[in-house]
Amino acid sequence: MKNVKNPVGAHFSVSKGFPGAFKEAVSIGADAMQIFAKSPMQSKLKSVTKDEADAVRNFAERGKIKSLVIHASYLLNFAKPVSDDSYQIKSLVEDVFNAEALGGDGAVIHLGKSVGMDKAEAIKNYVENIKRVVKETDGSKAYVILENTAGQGSEFGYLFDELGEIYKAIGNKKRVKICLDTAHAYGAGYDWRDAKRCKEALALLDKNIGIQNIACVHFNDSKKPLSSRVDRHEDIGYGTIGLEGLTNFVFELRKLGGESIPLILETPEGVESYEDQIKNVSRWFRSGV
Repeated sequence: MKNVKNPVGAHFSVSKGFPGAFKEAVSIGADAMQIFAKSPMQSKLKSVTKDEADAVRNFAERGKIKSLVIHASYLLNFAKPVSDDSYQIKSLVEDVFNAEALGGDGAVIHLGKSVGMDKAEAIKNYVENIKRVVKETDGSKAYVILENTAGQGSEFGYLFDELGEIYKAIGNKKRVKICLDTAHAYGAGYDWRDAKRCKEALALLDKNIGIQNIACVHFNDSKKPLSSRVDRHEDIGYGTIGLEGLTNFVFELRKLGGESIPLILETPEGVESYEDQIKNVSRWFRSGV
């Protein structure tokens, strides 16, 4: 196995500004991070200013953060038909440019919910809307990053073959990547706890998406059981996936060439702090995982 360490980090608050989020990340040993560029629960636009971008760029320890992604608003549901000038399109376009301004990799958006629509129609809408965003951000180096779901309610894109079909239908692998959430996939029925089933699941993901097209992993344990179709995260090693399941996942991901994919925690810090969880996960690489 190559001697490359997956960057490990978490989701950080920007309540003290973008440089404050970077400082906090570095202070607890993270080398990857995720942020919201604006409130995820309000339909308001907010672009990163030149002064904000310069402040991040001039942060002395900026180079310690190997990967940054912005998580898009929770209000976005691209399964609905939306117009080019809608808040939804504008918001994701803005976050792609925000990511680029901060030297980040891209903006993460959830797969959609059909909410009463025919699923095929909902998926068609989703594909068309992502294509609009790609067109509106043409020339940007930042990705649009699609996140798998747990299959809760009317969510689609929780099975890897369906996710692969959506990804291929969008058709721009240079600008569109995937974020794999371990808890969501586990809720959808992919069992990381069993080494054989873990290997089979990641082989299926590789076949349908390509490991090289995974921009980041939301690295979470799960409060809910396998195949629950429920999205509830837990601290690393304290959920139903457990340490063995999560180490299985990392081991198989790295065997498939995913040694440099960032692992970003979105855990509740109910038992351990992000600092402790990041240190524990980072220790795996020193021990040969």
